[in-house]
Order: sequence, then structure tokens, then C-alpha cells
Amino acid sequence: MTAATGLTRSILIVGDGVVGLAAAIALHCALPGAAIRLVQLPGDGSSWLNRLGAASPTIHRFHRQVGLDPQLFARRTNAEPVDLRLYIRDGQPPVREASTATIPFVEGVPLHHIWLRHRLESGENAPDFAAMLLALREARSDEGGFGARFDMAAYQSLLCEMAAALDIDVTSATEVVVAAENGAIRGIASDGGDVMTADLYIDAAGPRSRLLAPLGVGWTSWSGWLPRLSLSVSPDGGGTAGQERLTYADSGIAWQTRHWRAVLAPDAAAPGPGCLSRYWLGNVAAIGEAAARAPAADGIGLGIALEDILRLIALLPRPDGDGHEQREYDRRTAIAYRTLANWSSLTLAPDAAGPPGLAETGAAFAARGRIAIDELSPIQPGEWLARLMTLYPTPRRVDPTALALPEAVIRSTIARAGPALPLKVPT
Repeated sequence: MTAATGLTRSILIVGDGVVGLAAAIALHCALPGAAIRLVQLPGDGSSWLNRLGAASPTIHRFHRQVGLDPQLFARRTNAEPVDLRLYIRDGQPPVREASTATIPFVEGVPLHHIWLRHRLESGENAPDFAAMLLALREARSDEGGFGARFDMAAYQSLLCEMAAALDIDVTSATEVVVAAENGAIRGIASDGGDVMTADLYIDAAGPRSRLLAPLGVGWTSWSGWLPRLSLSVSPDGGGTAGQERLTYADSGIAWQTRHWRAVLAPDAAAPGPGCLSRYWLGNVAAIGEAAARAPAADGIGLGIALEDILRLIALLPRPDGDGHEQREYDRRTAIAYRTLANWSSLTLAPDAAGPPGLAETGAAFAARGRIAIDELSPIQPGEWLARLMTLYPTPRRVDPTALALPEAVIRSTIARAGPALPLKVPT
């Protein structure tokens, strides 16, 4: 990045898998006049993103930005959407969760408060909330869902082909040596002795930070509320299309989709969860697992990594920007990573208090059935609502707006969900 103009004319990305490839492709599309170079390191066996074929709905927005046809993605990676999730704990009946981006309203009343009023008046004779969400989503043509589940190796291969078709300069190396001075990187040397320089350096080679650590950027641990877990993935999937299940047993979680099965098991030797204290310093930015690590039984990990890339592109420095873009990137990224910690804690240990932000959200929801979510959070209000309704105690208060609705509106809304189904298991 030239000091006089602040223009980004060359970018060097250090990656070890899908995030580095995705960053190189997206930056090439966004900056067709810039020199984009990717140094690809061997895959890190402790990386979750390179092995777990799951992403939040963000992946579809990312594909639109880079011009990847959704049908090609689905065909090449055996991808399919998931609309319903089942939680199984202690041999109890499955608890069902559906997902939607926005909190549904009926005549100005939040859907979950209509459900709460109906349950208050009719006792246990009520559909579960997931059934109501699915029914109303279909009526509104709301795509919703948890995101794509797919073959990660096939996805990485597809991105490799895209990078080659775009003539992106990809260099393989087993490791890199960083030359840093005065809070900036002067160059990167590969093990072959090739010294490379750029205006902007991007670390996408998680889960070990290689570029910001030499500049003295520290690490913030999340071990106080997130466990150390190892991940194993096998192709012995099974079940119904559009559904997945999480089974909690023996301090671990089995995550079953139709095409693969993942086991999240306690492992004291696994990389500790946490994030860097800075994400963009001087001429260096870190994205994905190089910047934040959290075990997650969801597609949020890859989703947030792709959000990092889109945010980086949106905030590339302007001439005479005086560092504003980097500071704004750090601010927005901190919000995303706090959400990553909260969301992962909610899914992995729903009965635990979790981080302070999650505890406050859960307490407010249980008391009033309302949530306050930062507008920059990568998890949408409807997604929070659906998961809290599934895993947290039922709110203690019915909103007065729901109590004021005519009985006919309550009955017609409930009727959309079909016959009564088992309620969620109380927590």
C-alpha cells in the first residue's frame, strides 16, 4: 500500500485451504487491477474449516459476489440446505429447531408471543414452535434455513479450479518466514528462498496466526466458557433430506447430516478457543481461523470467515483514509467474533451460563421474550429467536400485544402449523 495514496495495488495471502482460496478469488474479482498472490501452505490438521462441510447462509451471498453459480456449487459438492435441526439429550425425545433470518410477526405481534399465548390458554395442546416457523416461512416464501451442508474436499477443489481459471498466482510452500519492522511486514520468504512483498498481507492460514503475531498482537482466550474439542469427520451420514441432528452424550456431540457425520469430543490438546486482540494492524490483516477459533456445531465458522473477506473488501483503505477503515474493520470484526463465542457456547453447552453477553441475552429473553441484537451481528434476530426458543427456558411473560389479538387470529396462526406435535423438552 503506497504511503502517498493509500491505494492497494498488490495483496499477498498466506493460506492453507478454503479460506485463503476464497479470499484470493474475492479480492481478484473486487480489484481486477491489483496483483493478487496466494501462498498455499499444507493443510493444518487441526483446522475445522478445511474439514467440516458446513456453512451459514452467508455462503450464498459470498457466491453471488464472486460469481459462483449456485447450481454448480450444489452439483459439484453434493450440497443441500438444512431446514430442520433435532437436538437429542439424555435419551429424551428430539427437540426441533427451524431457522429464519427475521423474527416473524402476525398483525404486528411477534410469532413466539402468539405461541406463548396459545400455550397459556390451551395447555400442552400446541404445535412445537419449529412447526410454526416452518409453516409461516413457507407462507411468506422465506428461504430461511441453517445454510449449506456439503463435501468440503470437493468445495476446495472447485475453488482451486476457479482460482486457476482466473489466473490467480498460487505458490505452494511448506512454511513462510516473516520479516517485520516498525509495526509492519517488510516481506515474506518461502522455504524455497523466494522473498515476496505486497501492499497488503492477509493471514488466512489458521488456526495458528503467522503474520500478526510477529507484530506483537496478542491472543484473547475464550477458554472460560468454550471447551477444547477435537473434530473427526466421516462419510457415514444418514437421515432425511433437509434435516440434521445433534446428539449430546459423554461430554461430546455427534453431528449427523445426510452425507457426513462429525464427532466433537473433549480434547485437552486441541487448540484453545479465542481470538486475536487486533485483526488489522498496519499492512496486515488476519481472517478466519487465523484471527478467531471456536468449536462450533454449526456452519457459523466458515460463514464468519467469508464475512471477514467481504468486510475486508468493503473497507479497503481509501486514499488519505488515515487508518479509519482499519479501525472500522476491527470494530465490526470484534462484534462478529463476540457473536461467534456466544453462538458457539449456546449450541455446545445450552445449560451453561456462557459468556456475559449470552447470559444477559438469555436472561432478558427468559424474563420478557425479547432480544436485543447488534445490527452488525452475523447471526440474524430470527436465528437467535429460533435457537433461544429451542434451547432456553420458555419466556415467563406473554407480550400484551399478543393478549390483545382476537382469538380468531390466534387460532388461524396456530392452525398453519398443522396437528399438535410434542412440545420441546423443558430445560
